[in-house]
Amino acid sequence: MFENENNGLFGGIGELDLGSDLGMSFDAFPAFDGSADVFASAPAPENAEVKETTVSEEKASEEKKNEPILVETAEQPLQTDNPGSVPNLFDAAIAKAESKQAEDAKSALVSKLPVFSYANATEDIVDTSKTFDQLRIEKAEDFPELDDYEAVKWKMVYGTITKAIPTPKKTTIASLKTQIEESREFLESLKKAKGEISCKVTPSVTAKKKGIMSSQYKGVFTSVREARESGKTISYIPSDNGRVYEMRTNKIGAFIAEVDNASALAKVRAGFIPALPKIPYDMLSEILMFFKTYALLSGEVEALANIYWSVDEEKYFVHVPKQEVSKASVDTTLPELDEDKFVLVMELHSHNTMPAVFSRTDDRDERATRIYTVVGRLDKVFPDILTRISVGGKYVTIPPETVFDGIAGTYPAEWNDAVSIKRREKTDETC
Repeated sequence: MFENENNGLFGGIGELDLGSDLGMSFDAFPAFDGSADVFASAPAPENAEVKETTVSEEKASEEKKNEPILVETAEQPLQTDNPGSVPNLFDAAIAKAESKQAEDAKSALVSKLPVFSYANATEDIVDTSKTFDQLRIEKAEDFPELDDYEAVKWKMVYGTITKAIPTPKKTTIASLKTQIEESREFLESLKKAKGEISCKVTPSVTAKKKGIMSSQYKGVFTSVREARESGKTISYIPSDNGRVYEMRTNKIGAFIAEVDNASALAKVRAGFIPALPKIPYDMLSEILMFFKTYALLSGEVEALANIYWSVDEEKYFVHVPKQEVSKASVDTTLPELDEDKFVLVMELHSHNTMPAVFSRTDDRDERATRIYTVVGRLDKVFPDILTRISVGGKYVTIPPETVFDGIAGTYPAEWNDAVSIKRREKTDETC
């Protein structure tokens, strides 16, 4: 069809000669038998420009090939100081190590028992299935001020995390401990934690209305069984009724009777041994003036003030809480302070112009182990002051000078010249 002169496509061309322009025919190509490298790089033409590669360029190219390929993962996203810069791999490694340490610390804490902490007493809570209120009832035997459900608030302090317990009758100790441990906040806090971490369960009372013996045959023991196993002939055993019993053992058996005077025991008397300095007299004077003002100028009403000891500053502070007062009562609420930093040492209240005696209401309210003072007869120049201690709800009156500094000051030395002391003469009279 190529020879058709009428089609106009190849008119006048004549016979088609393929490859004639190259000066070679198809016969010039070698036969393809699979042995030749047909796709090998062809040599550059003689007149082609060859670009030389310098040593530094080759080295840079080689280093680029060896650069690590950084891939962002869900576990550890890439972090860079500036956009386009190389991520800080060291910081990423540190963060990963901290997360691992926090997980390890958490695993160890999960099996660690929480601790009941109150009034300088600590004890592991073995049964964590009980509610916070069940724990309150259990501990009220030792701390009678915990008797009143409405007056007691609870918190759990776990490392740096503090949780209040709004429903102590429904919340178990174990459930709240687990809730904290499973929180992200807790895991983050473990990364920065220092020292030993504990889970403390702490109540606070806020609502207020106003012997070792060296004898070979004698001994002191905590139970009859312990005394019998000791083999001692004479044993002294304190009882839950507050009395002491003597047990003597012979071949017939063990004979037990109450004793009036246990000579083998050290003599103990009720009282108070201060561990803190005395309260300054000027602080007491300010409180008395405060009480006197409300007793004489405001319709003979009562008032209340509390004295705290700052552990860090090692000094006393007076705090007057919000209170509703009348002639016969004071209703107030104690603030929730960190007991490790601020210790409530004494509660003081006035009885206006009435005598300084503790009322039955005072007996019901003042059951925590601390010092209490009542001030009466504020219509006198020097009012009456009565001070007592509560030992778990058992009261012992103590002299006010045991805890208060007395009146201090000086007087002119010449006053001594006017005083002569008469010596008592010996007589035969029997006093």
